[in-house]
Amino acid sequence: MSKLSERFAALGLREPRWLPLGVGLLLLALLIGVGVLPAVRSLRANPLAQQQANAQLQALRLLQVRAQALQARPKLDQAEAVNRLQASVSLLGGNAEISIGDQRANLVLRATPAKALAEWLARARTEAHAVPMEARLARDMPADESLWSGTLAMSLPPP
Repeated sequence: MSKLSERFAALGLREPRWLPLGVGLLLLALLIGVGVLPAVRSLRANPLAQQQANAQLQALRLLQVRAQALQARPKLDQAEAVNRLQASVSLLGGNAEISIGDQRANLVLRATPAKALAEWLARARTEAHAVPMEARLARDMPADESLWSGTLAMSLPPP
């Protein structure tokens, strides 16, 4: 190590100032060459992957906007949530019965159309702030449309 120190001390006044800069530039070039350029090359070589990445980014941004909208909603008390949930059961026609517990709503479905169930779940989430906790559903398969039967447990907002 002393030989290196002697050599460094023997250099002219300009060389010791440029040596750290040169080493820094070399490390930066190595970082770019190893870390960044392969990723750029792969994106340029595969436009389909770039389109998929852009689509995923757009989907994540949409989910972020939805999450922020859900967070910005006013708080809903349990009594109002129960009222809204019971009113929304009419979307399912006569194929469903709902019972309300402490912080839980149990829905019993009989041959309920998939589209009506999807609409009801979306409405229960947005209007009553009810979240599915447990689902025990079986799919009935008549020729014209899929129907669902079973039970669905939803959590309600706290009182």
